Amino acid sequence: MRTPIIGLSLALISSTSPAQAPPKPAPAVKPAGTLAQVMRGIYFPNANLIFDVQQHDAAARKPMADTRGTASFTYADTYSGWEQIEAAAVALTDGVDLILKPGRLCQNGKPVPLQAADFRTFARNMRTAGHAVLAAARTKNQEKVSDATNDLADACAMCHEVYRDKGPADSAARCTPPVSGRR
Repeated sequence: MRTPIIGLSLALISSTSPAQAPPKPAPAVKPAGTLAQVMRGIYFPNANLIFDVQQHDAAARKPMADTRGTASFTYADTYSGWEQIEAAAVALTDGVDLILKPGRLCQNGKPVPLQAADFRTFARNMRTAGHAVLAAARTKNQEKVSDATNDLADACAMCHEVYRDKGPADSAARCTPPVSGRR
């Protein structure tokens, strides 16, 4: 009697559990902001937190301006200075994925030049610089972080020289790969 019940149970289970189809890839999500907005929202504030370490020890407590009742006052001591520097380095490092997201546009409406070899090199340089700052920040050593900011500044400057520093923010010259052989 046991064998027919087991067989019937297995038949019932196999008929109600069709083979699982592989999951469909998630549809590509269009980026929410322009490259300039990513730069202003992520890169500018976080790079400046890191650059500030050149002059100020991140572990030193900073006097608060009269900001009672604001988020700055409420959350001022949530993370230590070095945790903030580490988080800023992570934002710059992982932010490269946002820069390289297909479909992102520059402020002037042009697509981010993802296919340009130099642009991809500049992005890799940013990721490398971000990793170096993160490693230095984990040592909680102001001098090591300050030294790492040199490569960070270079990573920013190299890309800006070619893709950003070409007139006003909406200039058609911005986000334009250089003519082969010229910068």
